[in-house]
Amino acid sequence: TMAVWRVMESFVDDGKVKRLGMSNANHLQFTTLYQEARIKPSVLQNRFHAETRFDTKLRHFCQDHDIWYQSFWTLTANSHELQHNPHIRQLAERHNLSPQTLMFAFLMSTGYITPLSGTTSKRHMAEDVAIMERIQGGEVFFHSQEELRQFSEHLGMPDL
Repeated sequence: TMAVWRVMESFVDDGKVKRLGMSNANHLQFTTLYQEARIKPSVLQNRFHAETRFDTKLRHFCQDHDIWYQSFWTLTANSHELQHNPHIRQLAERHNLSPQTLMFAFLMSTGYITPLSGTTSKRHMAEDVAIMERIQGGEVFFHSQEELRQFSEHLGMPDL
């Protein structure tokens, strides 16, 4: 991994690449790379689901080091909670959103998680872009850290 990272660092040095990132890493892999890297990663892209405890330690590391955490496989991995948790469904309805777009709003509202959409549906792409534009336009779906924490609890997420 470090040999490849060194090559990528040379691309940054040569102006061919602006930023470096990593995907599919566990805590030890990512923190080791971070410690050994001359050019630090600016993004980590990982699956975001309960089996990994929603990458709690990694997300906190990213927050502490100004690294963007990008979630992928977010809707598929969490589809049961999004579809069947009555609290999530009620909150989505209150905001006139689907549970899936509410999930994206939640992630973006944390301030450090960016969801990656892998949809091929034009309708879902439009919904994903619309929720992003609404948030960038100043619309607020979660009015406090407590509301974010409550949503994360309903999702089964151990810690923001």
